[in-house]
Amino acid sequence: MDRAAQKPTRILVTRHGFGEHNRSAEIYMGRAPDAPLTEGGREQARCLGKRLAREAGVTRIVASSLLRTMETAELIAAEIGVGTIEPDEAFWELSKGDWEGVMPRKLPPEVAAELEADPFGFRYDGGESYRDVVARTAPAFDGWIERLRGETPLFVLHGDVIRALFFHIIRFPPDKISDFAVEPCSLSEFVHNGTRFHVQRLNDTAHLP
Repeated sequence: MDRAAQKPTRILVTRHGFGEHNRSAEIYMGRAPDAPLTEGGREQARCLGKRLAREAGVTRIVASSLLRTMETAELIAAEIGVGTIEPDEAFWELSKGDWEGVMPRKLPPEVAAELEADPFGFRYDGGESYRDVVARTAPAFDGWIERLRGETPLFVLHGDVIRALFFHIIRFPPDKISDFAVEPCSLSEFVHNGTRFHVQRLNDTAHLP
């Protein structure tokens, strides 16, 4: 039997660093495909990269192909010496559709009530729900884990995508999906033994200033 197939796969997941789109406290920015990192966000990525260089032995970096995730991945790669980043559009952020860049974060009462009643199934006008994001990202994630058996990949993703993958891996009640904090450049870790995932840590920020 292939030794890599016997070795557990150590999976690291991080959110991109703080981006220019995160500066808006008033408007839903959503995917914001052209939003770069702030200087603070770049420093967050470098700090995570330094920690991973000391601790992790990352063998591969997979990233959402949006600008802020790719920029985060490149900064981390420079610290840990991984030369190739593998972009994947399947991991784009949850689309808020017609709301992006225009909808106030203080939602109209009727919309807020609908979101509160079904946070997993609520679909933004012209966009996606968490249920949609799980359906989009889980097969891509499982495919990467199958291909990278025995490796230590780092996935550089978005907050709502990470929550969707938490649901896919942990299978908690779907109405709890918004309860998980996912800070910029936080570190979550899972081990896959060939048949199931084991949670090692979630939203670890010990490396950040």
